[in-house]
Amino acid sequence: MELCTGGTIRDLMSGRKNNSLGEKWTAYICKEVIKGLCHLETVEVIHHDIKPINLMLTSSGNVKIGDFSCATMGRKSSSTEGTLTYMAPEALACMRKKNLDYDHKADIWSLGVSALEMVEGYLPYRQLSKHQLMNQILFGPALRPTWDKWSEEFNFFIQECVQKNPAKRPSARQLLHHPFISNLCDEAAVKRSIAKQLQRGWKN
Repeated sequence: MELCTGGTIRDLMSGRKNNSLGEKWTAYICKEVIKGLCHLETVEVIHHDIKPINLMLTSSGNVKIGDFSCATMGRKSSSTEGTLTYMAPEALACMRKKNLDYDHKADIWSLGVSALEMVEGYLPYRQLSKHQLMNQILFGPALRPTWDKWSEEFNFFIQECVQKNPAKRPSARQLLHHPFISNLCDEAAVKRSIAKQLQRGWKN
C-alpha cells in the first residue's frame, strides 16, 4: 500500500471553510473509494467502517481505504462492528435479531453517509442519542441533504447510496457509472488541487 502521508479525509475537511469539501472534491474521493470497494467485493471482503477518518490520502492526492480492523471475509456477514452513525439498516438489524446477514452493499450505505458529510461539512444525525440514531436509521425517513444548493446529481447519488432496502441499493460497480461520479470533469486537476491543499496544511 502506498504511504499515506496526507492524513485522512477528515483532516482534509478540517482545513476547508465550514469543513465542506464541495461536490467536485467529494465526487473525486468517492470515485476512488468506489474503485477500492469494487476490489473488496471481488476478493469478498466487507469493510464495515467506511467513514472520512478511515479514508487516507497520499501526498499526491490519491485516496486509499484504511483501517480494516472491522473487516470480514466472505460474501455475507452478520457482524455488528463499525461506527453506528455510518452503519446500514441491515447491519443494525443484526443487533436486534439473530440469524440475519448482509453483503457488501452495507459499505455503499456508509459511503453515502460519508459523502453527505464531506459535502455539507457535518455528520448527519449528530445530535441524536444512540437509541434515537438506531431508530432513525432503521425506521426514519430516508437520509437527504439538508441544503437545497447541491446538484441534482449529488442528491440522486445520496438517494441511491442510502436506499434502505439493500436489494435496491447499487453495487460499487454500478456506482462507477452514476452521473455524479462519471460526469466528474478534469479529474487530474481536482487531484492536484487536493494535493496543494495538503501542502498548505503542512506549511501551517
